[in-house]
Amino acid sequence: MLGDFSQEQLSSPGDSASFAYYLTWNLHALTSGLDPFFTPNLYAPDGLDIGNAISIPSVSILVAPVTWLFGGTVAFNVAVILSIVLCALSVYLLSHELFRNRSGALLAGLIASLSPYFAGHILGHLNLMWIFGLPLLAYLVARAANKRLRRRWLILGVALIVVFTLGASTELFVTESLFAGAALVIALAVGSAPTRTRLVRLLLPIGAGYVAGVALGLPVIFAALRSGVPSEPVNPPSIYVTEFTNLFIPTEVTAIGGNIFTDAREAWLAGASENTAYIPITLIVLMALVLRAMRERRPLGIAVFAVVSLVASFGPLLMVNGKWTIPMPWGLIVEIPLIDHALPMRFSAFTFMALAVLVAYLWSTRRPRRVITGALALATCVLLIPTTEGIIYPVQARDPEFVTSGQIDDYVQSGDNVLVLPAGQWGPGMRWVAESDFRFTTPTGNGGGAALPAALRDPTGVALYVDDFDYDFASTLPTYLAKYDVDTILVPEEEANWKAVVDGAITAPGELHGGVWVYELGPSHQSPR
Repeated sequence: MLGDFSQEQLSSPGDSASFAYYLTWNLHALTSGLDPFFTPNLYAPDGLDIGNAISIPSVSILVAPVTWLFGGTVAFNVAVILSIVLCALSVYLLSHELFRNRSGALLAGLIASLSPYFAGHILGHLNLMWIFGLPLLAYLVARAANKRLRRRWLILGVALIVVFTLGASTELFVTESLFAGAALVIALAVGSAPTRTRLVRLLLPIGAGYVAGVALGLPVIFAALRSGVPSEPVNPPSIYVTEFTNLFIPTEVTAIGGNIFTDAREAWLAGASENTAYIPITLIVLMALVLRAMRERRPLGIAVFAVVSLVASFGPLLMVNGKWTIPMPWGLIVEIPLIDHALPMRFSAFTFMALAVLVAYLWSTRRPRRVITGALALATCVLLIPTTEGIIYPVQARDPEFVTSGQIDDYVQSGDNVLVLPAGQWGPGMRWVAESDFRFTTPTGNGGGAALPAALRDPTGVALYVDDFDYDFASTLPTYLAKYDVDTILVPEEEANWKAVVDGAITAPGELHGGVWVYELGPSHQSPR
């Protein structure tokens, strides 16, 4: 990847195109005095409200220098790597603060970086990769409790974590707030009397930092409310739950064992990007050794947190091999507003980070000998190594000569509405809009987040979006082009199916320029062949 960092995207096709677009759009909007939560360039001429479309404004600001210098694809790749590194670093800092052992903390950070959660969500969910906030928050609180961090820095740290997480993913903001509260309650319940006293004294600065972070994130909240909070979750939380057998069976993105259990995964709901609860047998052995060696309250509290987050990830009902079984505690709180939109299976990320921290504790105890702990930990890392076999990864982001040479400027004028096929996030159109500095618009786009774009209620728009080649484009595409005032159609040379669709629907001839078929439309584009 590093040799072609601007031509390949660390993801699979689909949602990644949206996030690469958002990284560029947010920078363009903020430097141009535009509303970053509304883009007129997608689903033109109406535009698209992205206030509740997970437009990652905080991530955009974080990688803005990269976007400015190298563009959206490189910025996307840097953001993916940063999200993993920041999680590993946060787990390292927390482990070192708790157990005062650098090598053990380094081991914990290494394991955290190979979390199945990352291997799954790297396929397209850049917004969900920023889970470093929870362990970093725990680190700041632990450091303040140990009188190694002043309260004003704790307030500032909490505020920055809150506002960044809110700007990366409102779902993560809600779930991390919930589990941060759970962690604090567990610490108060399990900790010694002096620890409880110190934590109680920190409640005020923690709360102040949280309120300050929410205040800084009000633009994100207002934009989401302006867009409208959907009454029903986009993805049903009752279905997106941790499959019990996934704890022991990896998905196809895992190099070792991923191809062995294909039949066993047939009954699972969701896919590889969501089934992220896998715990290798070597890590299970390490946890058994932790229980045997446990002599302190701190690891006990972390272990309790791991169990709580794991049980919560099972959702309202425990699913075993695709079958609903016994009721679970999460059923008692699943109907709470905001929480009712969270997908329980994603809580497995918190469980895995807690297990990684416990490995650092085991290393610090020297029970068993470190050579055994180290061997099991490294074996865990090997068992977690992901693979790209059998999945489309990375996704190509290589532009044809038509774009790279500037020929596109000869055929697409400023303000033109251009249909690029494949449509929306499944083709290069969103990237080309961003690379043109948003000089032209497109009548398609992505799924629009929590609010469905009006154009995706148009049958022809839906057929374009889902690549439905059985749809009757011959009679409907001309009307669609006229309705959305499309000036030009661009089809990459390798997309023969889409060229056939266009040729069968309009009379305007296509011309091949630099690897792209160009159809310049006039009044005749409304007439079918």
